[in-house]
Amino acid sequence: MRISIQNRKFLSPSKGDLEGFRKKITHTLLLVTIVAAPIFFTSYDDTKNFEIAKNLDIFYALFQELNAHYVDELDPALLMQHTINKMLEGLDPYTRYIPEADVERARFAIRGEYGGIGALIQSAGDTALVIAELYEHSPAHKAGLLPGDVIVQVNGYDVRRKSNAEVQELVQGQPETSLVIGVQRYGARDMKNITVVRQKINVASVPYSGVLSNNTGYIKLTSFSQNCSDNVKKALQNLKSQGATSLILDLRDNPGGLLVEAVQIVNLFVPQNTKIVYTKGKNALADAQFYTREQPIDTNIPIVVLVNKNSASASEIVSGALQDLDRAVIVGEQTFGKGLVQTRVDLPYNNVMRITNSKYYIPSGRCIQQKDYSNHFGAQARTDTATHIFYTVNKRAVKDAGGIVPDNIVPEDSLQGIVRYIVQQNIVQNFVNQNFTFSDTTSIGRHNFVCSTELWQLFQTFATPQLSTYKSATMQAIETVQTANRSEKMLSNVEIETLKKTVQVQQLQEFERNKAQIQKLLADAVMQRLYFERGKIQYSVASDEYVKEAQKYIADKNLYRQTLKKM
Repeated sequence: MRISIQNRKFLSPSKGDLEGFRKKITHTLLLVTIVAAPIFFTSYDDTKNFEIAKNLDIFYALFQELNAHYVDELDPALLMQHTINKMLEGLDPYTRYIPEADVERARFAIRGEYGGIGALIQSAGDTALVIAELYEHSPAHKAGLLPGDVIVQVNGYDVRRKSNAEVQELVQGQPETSLVIGVQRYGARDMKNITVVRQKINVASVPYSGVLSNNTGYIKLTSFSQNCSDNVKKALQNLKSQGATSLILDLRDNPGGLLVEAVQIVNLFVPQNTKIVYTKGKNALADAQFYTREQPIDTNIPIVVLVNKNSASASEIVSGALQDLDRAVIVGEQTFGKGLVQTRVDLPYNNVMRITNSKYYIPSGRCIQQKDYSNHFGAQARTDTATHIFYTVNKRAVKDAGGIVPDNIVPEDSLQGIVRYIVQQNIVQNFVNQNFTFSDTTSIGRHNFVCSTELWQLFQTFATPQLSTYKSATMQAIETVQTANRSEKMLSNVEIETLKKTVQVQQLQEFERNKAQIQKLLADAVMQRLYFERGKIQYSVASDEYVKEAQKYIADKNLYRQTLKKM
């Protein structure tokens, strides 16, 4: 999450200034050495400043000696960036250094736009990176890239063992510049080179909104980027004009973003001048209070907010504030638990740092931060288990430390066993690419598609040969025993092989046992292929267990009211 309370400005020093700074530090150290005897009489701040000056001088000397005498040539910029990154890694995951080359990319991310190809790249297996999704009308879509394409090269550079972040850095860049992406398409022997012209990509924060049954409005919010509150406001007004009398706000898998956007979204549903969140840090500059500033759109419409374990930061401010104010029923999984606030600090030479400077607290006074990062530098972050009880406006008990606990907990289906393997190996996406094209939109709609018996059998035929390499956790355990048994000889080979054959049969049956979950993945992939993210969401909402659970509260007004009353 980002909240800019005050940007600190530094003048970019010249080479002479740097040398002068070093001399100043050296002079300071000399002076401190002369008066070392009474050092214990100095204030804490003076002692701390001395430690800073001393260690900066040590570091400068070390850096200079490395550069002068190390056996191989060093790149000072890369060495310094590595040093800074390692130092910050010891604090928390959110305090980070952004070099000048990445500042523009970070700014685009905050604004919900960037220069790129308009494709979501994800890991598949141990080494592969694949095109997971295409944005509609994006450069990637127009160039002919397909979901499921394995990225082999970017501008002739082999990326098969590179991280997602490294590949993203190669793919993103200035609009109107071109790049060549080499992909391995399923079923093709040779790599295919596709030229893509980067464009400014605007990522929709509200990819879908619509009216469901019982006049229930539905809004999917995927990020808290700049102006997302305006998008939610427009969607809400549009839904109300279509007759929506209740609302489901879906914040699942929303990682957060701008704090001010979260406040403005809550403002749509609660009165003006209501405190939504406040921040507290080590320095007074980090302390701030955030109130609703506008007249709300609707303070009475029943609201159910959907969250899961990936709902974080600003998502937790919105869901937590609406819960604390007894303004919405929260349904889903316990949220991520990020109660830390970052601010941007400008550094010399156009570099930037995002620094964790405070924690945020929602209306009841609770902070939902789950991990304690105060034990720095190599120590594992501790989960804060010391929870405290707070109270909502209606005196309902709520807890801190560990995310937002929903009023109704609904476990989300996780991908396990053979289903997880099918996803990791991109089997569903490859099948869809081979059997569906955009021309199928003339016969397949977003409302009437079903995974027929014929389609399921076709998928089984396609998937079965690829499942020959699947090993369940049980099979992996048997093979571990088999390896140990070669030296210990406690079991006969016949016993082990018999057990393996039994498990192999069970693995094939596992495919059929998970038919419903695999069919859902298949249907979602077809909708994604034909209608992009909007179509996938619109299709899946009809069978979404979270949505069904939310509609129980909307259909039963007494249940909704009783949930928000004092326990």
